[in-house]
Amino acid sequence: MHEPVGLFITGTGTGVGKTAITAALAAAFRRKGLSVGVMKPVATGCKMGARINPGTPRQLISEDAARLRRAAGSEDPMDLVCPYRFEPPVAPWVAGMGARINPGTLRLDRIEQAFQSLAARHDLMLVEGIGGLLVPLNERHTVADLARRLNLPLLVVGRAGLGTINHTLLTLESARSRGLEVAGVVLNGRSSRPSLAERTNPRVIQKLGGTQVFGIVPRVSSPTPERIAPYLKTNALLKQIRSRPERRQVRRRRLSRLDRSRLWHPFTQMADWEKEEPLVAESGEGVTLTDTRGNRYLDGVSSLWVNLHGHNHPALTRAVREQAGKLAHSTLLGASNVPAIELADELLRIAPKNLSRVFYSDSGSTAVEIALKMAFQYWQQNGAPRRKKFVHFVNAYHGDTIGSVSVGGIELFHKVYGPLLFKGFKVPAEESLKTFKKTLKAHHREIAAVVVEPLMQGASGMITQPPGWLKTVERLCRRHGLFLIADEVAVGFGRTGKMFACEWEKVQPDFLCLAKGITGGTLPLAATLTTEKVYRGFLGPYKSLRTFFHGHSYTGNPLACAVALENLRLFRREKVLAALQPKIRLFQKELARFRELRHVRDVRQKGLMAGIELAPYAWEDRIGIRVCQELRARGILLRPLGNVIVLMPPLSITPEQIRFLCRETFEAIKKVTANV
Repeated sequence: MHEPVGLFITGTGTGVGKTAITAALAAAFRRKGLSVGVMKPVATGCKMGARINPGTPRQLISEDAARLRRAAGSEDPMDLVCPYRFEPPVAPWVAGMGARINPGTLRLDRIEQAFQSLAARHDLMLVEGIGGLLVPLNERHTVADLARRLNLPLLVVGRAGLGTINHTLLTLESARSRGLEVAGVVLNGRSSRPSLAERTNPRVIQKLGGTQVFGIVPRVSSPTPERIAPYLKTNALLKQIRSRPERRQVRRRRLSRLDRSRLWHPFTQMADWEKEEPLVAESGEGVTLTDTRGNRYLDGVSSLWVNLHGHNHPALTRAVREQAGKLAHSTLLGASNVPAIELADELLRIAPKNLSRVFYSDSGSTAVEIALKMAFQYWQQNGAPRRKKFVHFVNAYHGDTIGSVSVGGIELFHKVYGPLLFKGFKVPAEESLKTFKKTLKAHHREIAAVVVEPLMQGASGMITQPPGWLKTVERLCRRHGLFLIADEVAVGFGRTGKMFACEWEKVQPDFLCLAKGITGGTLPLAATLTTEKVYRGFLGPYKSLRTFFHGHSYTGNPLACAVALENLRLFRREKVLAALQPKIRLFQKELARFRELRHVRDVRQKGLMAGIELAPYAWEDRIGIRVCQELRARGILLRPLGNVIVLMPPLSITPEQIRFLCRETFEAIKKVTANV
């Protein structure tokens, strides 16, 4: 993708002179012999123009957009310069809902397409925003989101007089907290006899705002480009604009070098990694990730199965920001905090009804580890000390800590750690469950709990369980008085089409392990939910030592709990589970055609989780990796499990994006396996 060059001009508010400054810059750069593209992506308060030809519809005219075109000497179509024009002089979101012309939701991708078309024609782009950074463009996006999408540095225009320090510093703080690059500031409307505030504001803004002031423009009765341009430091600004691609390239090279010389990546053969140019993610929006080169990718595995509502969801970001302004962390050892309490209550409201207690940690591995230790200790201090072992299934994956690895069943990941692990009963996850039944019958007096991934074993290649399998496991546990640990780290929070996979067969586990999607993919957090029976089994006098001696420094972190709480509210507010159902049906339909491919052995799917198993190629052929490399070139990020291509997009993916994901995956598999 061509990296855009130019500026996004925003303001500290409405009426600060953004259009006049943008027009002056366009004219000044044009006089330097540059081809300048201009945009006013959204305009409100537009006037109805005359019909161009008899019988043609009348068009809305944006005087600001027309002014920018004249200053730049532009002949670009108005539909590119100003894609959205509304009559009501209100925020675009409100204007769009009530518009007679072009009603409906404003779409950022339409603006971006127009921007890319213009950027390809011109030396540099000047894009004027509307109002300030937090003006809503639609229900989800603000002007700040548009600025991030267009990937241009900000030039902030503010008034020169009293109050400008507060408004300007607030705008700069808001921009930087949203990951936006600030080029500088222009102050507009300075009096002919400057007040003390007007004389000192530029110096204060430069020092406290950490940015350069590129101009102080006087108040003029007719703010034409010719009258304003002399007050702008256009040479310095142009130098900064032009140097940005080179600065970003230097930064990319530095990051790449540091990554390969400093980082050790999980589940990655670093000998291969060191030979390649790494993909370094820099920003995200919706289901899309953008790297440091400006390349954009559909995040087809939800950043390792964690993202639910899309990257940079404003509600989740706001929850983190607001909580950070109150309390970033306090210990849960002998104390508590507000978000941890409220989240525990919300989790138990939606979890299986037999669960009544929440214990926090920070990852799926630790959530399972905690369940194992709780189950073990419960029996040790409640009359069954022989119950020390766990039953788990072949091909299971429950995490990477020693306890969770001990109940794992994937030889590739776990064999090397054999001497470190405790012994249990590993049984095949066959449909008949014969071995499982025999194991429980013969050894139930020495078994503490059974550990299971409900409905689908994820890391083993998205292996689905037949209907009734999970319910049978629960029934057999109850028959022998064993605890059931449900590891819903991967399948929880809507992945299967219901909030929790256990709901499909009305299973009520004794422990429910949650992580990954619990914060919507924002911050690390995990929770182990258990019953009142288990909780009561740890109560007693202090000297009895029945306490659960386990915890982490960041247990119940307020930031993570606050965003997890907002994640659950989003499920309700946006009716996520109901909206999922047609997407799941479309996903299933699109996956069906993969069975036509000669090298596809099986297709397994539940909800928005799918595994496309290829023929059993040799490990060294790296076919799964090659398919994902081909998909990266097509603008999609996936990560395989050996020869299984995993598709697990965010729940917020659109039908159009589902079709794109499946279509390109189909073509990538077809291409890579054509000559194998």
